[in-house]
Amino acid sequence: MHINLKLTGLFGILLLAMCSSASIPKADTPGGRPLAFVNVAVIPMTGEGSLKDQTVVIEAEKITRIGPTASIRIPPNAIRIDGQGKYLLPGLVDFHVHLRDPGELLSYLAHGVTTVVHLSGPMGNVPDISALRRKIAAGEIQGSNVYRTGRILDGNPPINPGVSTAISTPEGARLAVEEQYRSGVDFIKVYNNLSSDLLRAVVEAADQRGLAVIGHIPRRDGRPQALQTALTAGLDVIAHGEEFFFTYFYDDTDSRLARNLSPQPDRSRIPLVVRFVRESGTAVIPNLSFVAMTRRQLDSLDEVFSDPEARYLSPNVLAMWREQNPTRRRELASFSLRERAKYAFLKELIPALQAGGVLLLLGTDSSAPGMFPGKSAHLELRELVEAGLTPHQALATGTKSAGQFIKGHVRDAEAFGTVSVGERADLLLLEANPLSDINNISQIAGVTVRGHWLSKTTLEKMRTNAVNSLLPREK
Repeated sequence: MHINLKLTGLFGILLLAMCSSASIPKADTPGGRPLAFVNVAVIPMTGEGSLKDQTVVIEAEKITRIGPTASIRIPPNAIRIDGQGKYLLPGLVDFHVHLRDPGELLSYLAHGVTTVVHLSGPMGNVPDISALRRKIAAGEIQGSNVYRTGRILDGNPPINPGVSTAISTPEGARLAVEEQYRSGVDFIKVYNNLSSDLLRAVVEAADQRGLAVIGHIPRRDGRPQALQTALTAGLDVIAHGEEFFFTYFYDDTDSRLARNLSPQPDRSRIPLVVRFVRESGTAVIPNLSFVAMTRRQLDSLDEVFSDPEARYLSPNVLAMWREQNPTRRRELASFSLRERAKYAFLKELIPALQAGGVLLLLGTDSSAPGMFPGKSAHLELRELVEAGLTPHQALATGTKSAGQFIKGHVRDAEAFGTVSVGERADLLLLEANPLSDINNISQIAGVTVRGHWLSKTTLEKMRTNAVNSLLPREK
């Protein structure tokens, strides 16, 4: 079989090879045997703190028993994982990703992200998300659980034509939602250029089919009223915290930037906005990591591209990063001034949303430039804690809260997101306690996805083998 490197990318090659049963990377739990984490500290995310000296038993991809090690019966054929000195918590959920290459799923797992939500239609080397999900479910590919939208629904003209469907009429909105429903999407995504009446039409059609709507705050009919319009229409999830800056708080931003002045969002209005969002029941993806990474690239692009994670990117994605990173923007000085002001504003808005009872969901917008699949989730957690959330609150955005939202909005979704009996066994084993220091989220000993254990060593071998498969061979 001839493989075109430009079309498939680094991990596309790996996963094409994996379609052969002889070369599928195996989890460390062969034969469907039960799995038991023994003498481990459990961070269940059902309440504050951790439980010491616990044993967690997994059978048939579900958690079946949890309790003090001395009182839990372990199946005799179970594979035992020594958890002494380690911490077991739910696997992370990145609620805002763009899968551009199949191998990114391996990178998510390597960083403890056991579930991703793909917020666009076909992209890059992933022309069929449904087919990819079937391969994962069949065990042909090791990868995170994937939930998805279809093509972005936008006004005419759309902002990103290649991944969008342009909507011009309410009837067109209804037909587009119906088509995506029949294709098996989990959510609907909307974008900037939808007019108010078309946004309402999309949400109404989605509600009739039980689909939650995620996206930008459409601002075609004007920025000042855009937030209230979106909340009233019933937008279920705001996909970026920065959407607040670009709408309700935008005010005289453009005029100030034209005079080389920093934008000054009116922070006195934050409590009112928090009340609006809480009363609407709309969730928010803060995505502080994306804004922070934009700043980091503007400050030192070479430092970002020299990250060891870059070696795991597909050639196509890496090329896209070089062409579309923030340093390629026009009017760079003005853009940089705006980004600094936006970042400072969001560091105040996000903890206010948390304190006000708004549901926050971890999302990173990977694999946008600088947002390394999997690793960006750790950056988001650190940014949330730096903004004022406790480590437990930050972890909840990517575990319990995400699991609850999916269970409540996705038809026939399995329960997951906490360490609880009956839930899908997507778990993360750490060498140190993330509740005492959120940076410990990077101290990964291994992950369990759908009940299958993958040690750090196994994950590193899988990723290294993928990279080595493309190295030139000596003749």
